[in-house]
Amino acid sequence: MSKYNIMIFDLDGTLSNSKEGITKSVQYALKSVGIEEENLDSLEHFIGPPLIDEFVRSYGMTVEEAAHLKEVYRERYLPIGIYETTIYPGTKEMLSSLKKAGKKLAIATSKPLEMAIEVLKYLEIYEYFDYVMGAETKGNRQSKEAVLNVLIEESGLHINNDNAVMIGDTCFDVDGAKKVGLDTIGVSYGFGNSKEMLEHGAIAIVDSAKELEEYLLS
Repeated sequence: MSKYNIMIFDLDGTLSNSKEGITKSVQYALKSVGIEEENLDSLEHFIGPPLIDEFVRSYGMTVEEAAHLKEVYRERYLPIGIYETTIYPGTKEMLSSLKKAGKKLAIATSKPLEMAIEVLKYLEIYEYFDYVMGAETKGNRQSKEAVLNVLIEESGLHINNDNAVMIGDTCFDVDGAKKVGLDTIGVSYGFGNSKEMLEHGAIAIVDSAKELEEYLLS
C-alpha cells in the first residue's frame, strides 16, 4: 500500500499540456527585442522553470532585461495563451479516483498563483484540490522550492516525507522537492527528460495518468 496520502502536483506538463500558450507567448516576447524563434518545439524548455531564469539562461540577458520580457510575455499570455492548454488524457479520472480514495491533493507550480487558479478552473479540475500554491507575480516566491515551502507552511495539510509526494515532469520539480525533503514521481509525457529526472533523484517515472493513478493507489 502506498505510504502517500498527500499528492502535490505540478501543473504545466503534468496535468495540462500548455505548450501552445507558453511557447507562442515566449515567441511573442522574444520578437519584441528582435529575436525570431520560428520553431515552437525549440521553446519547450520555457515550460516549468521561472520565466526570468530561463530568459537569462537561454539568451544571456540581464535580470532586468528578462523581467521586461516577462511583462511582454504576459501581454499575450493573459488574454490568449492561458487558454491555449488542454488536460492530459485520463487526468480528470485519476484525480477523481484519488479523491474517492480519501487522498489530499495540492498544486505547487511556478506559474503565478492567480493564473494557476484560472487554468485549473478552465480545465474544470479546480474542485479536486485541497490547496493551490503558485509563484508570486512580483516577489521572492518564484522557484519550486519556494512555492513548496509556502505550501507546507500555509496549507494546514501537515506535509512531510512520510505522507506526501511531489508529481512533476522536470528536474526542477525533483530538485525543488528534494530541497524540502519530499520524494518525486516523474511523468514522462510532459516537457522534461525522464533520464534526467531519475538522475536528479525521482523515485519512479510513469507514462500516463492511469499508470500514475495505479502507482499512487497501489
